[in-house]
Formats: sequence, C-alpha cells, structure tokens
Amino acid sequence: MVNEEIQTGPRTDALIKVARRFEYCVILTLVTAIGLVTLLALARLFFGLYDAIFINWNVKDYYSVQALFGRIMTVLIALEFGNSILRHIKEHSIIIQSREVILIGMMAVVRKVMIIDLNTASPMLIASLGALALALASAYWFMRQD
Repeated sequence: MVNEEIQTGPRTDALIKVARRFEYCVILTLVTAIGLVTLLALARLFFGLYDAIFINWNVKDYYSVQALFGRIMTVLIALEFGNSILRHIKEHSIIIQSREVILIGMMAVVRKVMIIDLNTASPMLIASLGALALALASAYWFMRQD
C-alpha cells in the first residue's frame, strides 16, 4: 500500500506539470488573440475618429457619436480582458476570477446598449438586454456577499 502511494506520486506530479504547461500555452494563445483584437479595435477606433472629425462630422447625427463610444468600449473591454489574464499569469494563478468575467460581461452589455438604436430596436432585444444586465448585476452582487 505504501509502495503504491509512492509510485503514484511522481506520475501525478508529472501529469500536473503537463496540465500546467498546457494551460500556460492556452493562456499565451488567448493573450496573443486578445492583443490582436485590441490592435484591430484600436485601429478601427482611430479610423472612425479620423472619419468623424475630418471627413463627415455632423453633430446632429447621434449615430456617429454612438458608434464612436461603442468603439471606445470595445477597446476598453479588450484591454480589461487581456489585463485580467495577464494579472493571473503574473500571480502564477490559472483560474480567472468569475467576478472579473461578470464585470467584463456587464461592460459588453453596456456597449451593446450604447450602439443600438432604441427607436428601431425590437422590444424583445431591449428586454433581453435588460434581463441580461439584471442577471449579471445580481450574480455579481451575490458573489460579493461571500
């Protein structure tokens, strides 16, 4: 029995090392993908700013302002998501806190609400976004109670 426990110890350690290497490779892939998405979103934001300011800026056209804020929120969401992953790499922790994921989801809902036209959006879309925001907020609130 003791010999059996000693023999399974090194195998388990090797398996854990392989699993951690795999998780680290997955995280590096995610960070690279998020970095590319952030760069593309930033380029799209700069082109949108250039287009809005120098080419066809119309102060009365609220859609262009909504689109610019939506692009800014996209960059912020990508930065926050990448930052949360990088923070866990620095802390040598693989598990990302679910509170952070919920907050990033709330930012995504806010971004979606900012860019939709409420006059032409379907009532079902507005209701589903409201329900999603309420669900995320209550999940975050319940997690803070622990």
